[in-house]
Amino acid sequence: MPHYYFDIKDGHRFVDASGLDLRNDDAAIAKAKVLAIGVSIDKPEVDPKRHIAVLNGSREQIFSVPVYSKPSMSTT
Repeated sequence: MPHYYFDIKDGHRFVDASGLDLRNDDAAIAKAKVLAIGVSIDKPEVDPKRHIAVLNGSREQIFSVPVYSKPSMSTT
């Protein structure tokens, strides 16, 4: 199985040191989308540069998934 890394980038880089073995690129992209949701909940402020970089086993970026801010709760 191919190995993938999921770095968080938002002006600074948070490196995924261990990565995961996944079936293929599509599975890695799906995993990155799930991670992006978790990051948006954990750190909800708006940052248009923030994204999950999907890297292959050679640490070459193959895809990027944006991290959107958590929707605000309206009280009106």
